[in-house]
Amino acid sequence: MSDQEAKPSTEDLGDKRKGEYIKLKGIPMNSLRFLFEGQRIADNHTPKELGMEEEDVTEVYQEQTGGHSTV
Repeated sequence: MSDQEAKPSTEDLGDKRKGEYIKLKGIPMNSLRFLFEGQRIADNHTPKELGMEEEDVTEVYQEQTGGHSTV
């Protein structure tokens, strides 16, 4: 199982799954966005509530802020 996949469970995704990913990648929690089928995953969502199945994938995006215009 890759670090982006989640097995169905009744556990909250917030604490366990997100915590595992953050430990693995060493990235601050507040800079990541977790999505399933295009919908943002709240900390209290469970895989069962989201309709996740064995081979489903959770998408993880790091928020980017700032930058500048070259114009």
